[in-house]
Amino acid sequence: MKQIIDNLMLSAAMAAILAGLPVLAFSQFRLPAPPEKPERIERVEKHDPPAMPMIWGGDTSEKSIKVDSSINLSLCITQGTVKVNGWNRNEVRVYVQDGSKFGFNVREKSSRTGDPIWIKVMGVAIKGKYGAPQECISGNEIEIDVPVNATIGIRGNETTTTIDTVRKVEVKTVEGDITLRNISGGIFAYAGQGDVSVEASTGAMMLETTTGNILVFEASPSEIGDSFKAKTNGGTISLQDLRHRQVEVGSISGSVLYSGVIRNGGSYNLSTSKGSIRMLIPADSACQLQATFGAGNFSSDPELGIKLLTENVSEGPIKSIVGKLGTGGDAAVKLTTNNGSISIRKQ
Repeated sequence: MKQIIDNLMLSAAMAAILAGLPVLAFSQFRLPAPPEKPERIERVEKHDPPAMPMIWGGDTSEKSIKVDSSINLSLCITQGTVKVNGWNRNEVRVYVQDGSKFGFNVREKSSRTGDPIWIKVMGVAIKGKYGAPQECISGNEIEIDVPVNATIGIRGNETTTTIDTVRKVEVKTVEGDITLRNISGGIFAYAGQGDVSVEASTGAMMLETTTGNILVFEASPSEIGDSFKAKTNGGTISLQDLRHRQVEVGSISGSVLYSGVIRNGGSYNLSTSKGSIRMLIPADSACQLQATFGAGNFSSDPELGIKLLTENVSEGPIKSIVGKLGTGGDAAVKLTTNNGSISIRKQ
C-alpha cells in the first residue's frame, strides 16, 4: 500500500510541474538550483607603449667645419631668431642658444679643393628607443657665419631672419620678417606672414609676402637682363633707388610707391587692386606712359611735362590715359589700379 501511495504522490507532482502549477504542497520534491555563474574575470590587454615624441635638448652649442669658399649651406628651422653673416674665412660656424642639438651633413665635396661645397645643418635627436632624427633645428638664437661667397637656403616656420653679406639667398618662412643686406648674386624671399626688406643688394630678385610689406632700398642687377619682381596680398610695396630695368610689382589691397630713375629701355609694370600708386621720378625722366584706374583719379606734376596722347576719363568703371614724358626715351611705364588713385611727382 505504501508503495502505491508513493507512486500516486510522485505522479501528482510531475503533473503539477508540467501544468506550471506551484508544488509547495510537495516540498520534498525541489527542482535542483541552477548552477552559479562563474565569476567574471576582467581581461586587460597589454599594448606596446606609444611612440614618444621627439625631445630636443634646450642646450647651447657651437660647431664649425672647414668648407669651400663657394659653399652651399641649407637648413630647416622650426623656430628662432636667425642671423647669418658673411666673413672672410673658408669655414662655417653655427651657434645655437637654448635649442636643438645639431650636426653637419656633407652632401658634396669640391673636386677642386676636396672641401665640402654643399652641406646641410641637421637636427640630432636624443638617443632612445623611440627617437628619430629630425631634419629641422630650433633655438632661441641661431647665429651662422659663412664665407662671403656662400649660397644660403633656409626654410623656416616661426623665424625672424636676417642675412648679411653673402652671394645668393633663397629663404622661405611661414611666419616672421625677412631682412636681407648686401646680397651680391640674387634673392628669392617668401614670407607667409611677415615683412620682406632688402637693402644694398644686387642680382635678380623675386620677393613675395602674403600679409606683410615689401621694402627695397638700393637694389640693382648684377648681370644684364636681371629682373625684379615683388608681390604681396595685403601689404604695401615701397621701392627706393631701384636700378633694375625689368620691374614687375603688384599688391592686392596695398599701395605701391616707386622712387627713383626711369632707365632707358626699361619696362616698369606697377599694379594694385585696392590701393594707390605713387611715383617720384627726376624731372628729366623720359618714357611712354599708360595709366589705367577705376574708382580714383590720375594726377601729375606739371614740371614733368606729360604730353597726353589719348585720354578716356568718361563715366564708367575703367579710365585710361596714354602719354609721354620727356624726349628720346624708350622706357615703358604701365600703372594699373582698380580702386585707387595714380600720382606722378617730381623727385
